[in-house]
Amino acid sequence: MSCSQPVRADYTPFEACDSLVTAAVEQYSLPRFYRFLPLLLTDCDSVFVGPYASGAWALSVPAAHHYGLLVNDSIDERLSVSKATQAAVRYLCDLRLHFEGNDSLVLLQYARTMPVLRVTTDSLLPALERIGQEWERGHRRSGFLAPLDVAREDAVRRDSLLKLEREKRAAELAARKPAVGKASGTSSYTIYRVKKGDVLGRIAQRHHVTVRQLKKWNNLKGDFIREGQKLKIYKS
Repeated sequence: MSCSQPVRADYTPFEACDSLVTAAVEQYSLPRFYRFLPLLLTDCDSVFVGPYASGAWALSVPAAHHYGLLVNDSIDERLSVSKATQAAVRYLCDLRLHFEGNDSLVLLQYARTMPVLRVTTDSLLPALERIGQEWERGHRRSGFLAPLDVAREDAVRRDSLLKLEREKRAAELAARKPAVGKASGTSSYTIYRVKKGDVLGRIAQRHHVTVRQLKKWNNLKGDFIREGQKLKIYKS
């Protein structure tokens, strides 16, 4: 999708926090076009809530926690523009250090939590530069891009990976279950009533099992058994 055909959009939310965002971007020596990132991702909507990210800056929960924001059942500081801005610019600054100033990679990594983007992932940097040009020219209500009505490939891929991981763990748990038989206690069994003079060893030998199995199947702590006691003996 081209970045050159503007559509109507409301810049009012961004105008309200522009000075705050600009100050933070300048404080961390980020390129000035980074200040338009919340406008590109969420229309600078402070109450934006997505499946993987929330707040005007679309911060993920791990990123929010890493940069000191509280996110729990009772509070989500990503919805505070001032706190989210400080966390976001620190995150962007660290990403620029990691990617050695490659802004395209920085933006791609940052925006991975967005299920829907206005632009394709390789157009993030041109889009932000375009927004900056529009802003400087005073076209603050002309807009710049129409949103794409498609899911991000990263989000779909992430869901697929989570599904595969769940299936893998389920298979591993199933494989750990003991095989059907005497050791599992899930096969058919007979009931043996203890006779006078019986001992576990003799009973086990007679039924071709071990004393340990008899104890396990019948929750016996010791070797003592009493006349008339019923013992489960599983079949091979």
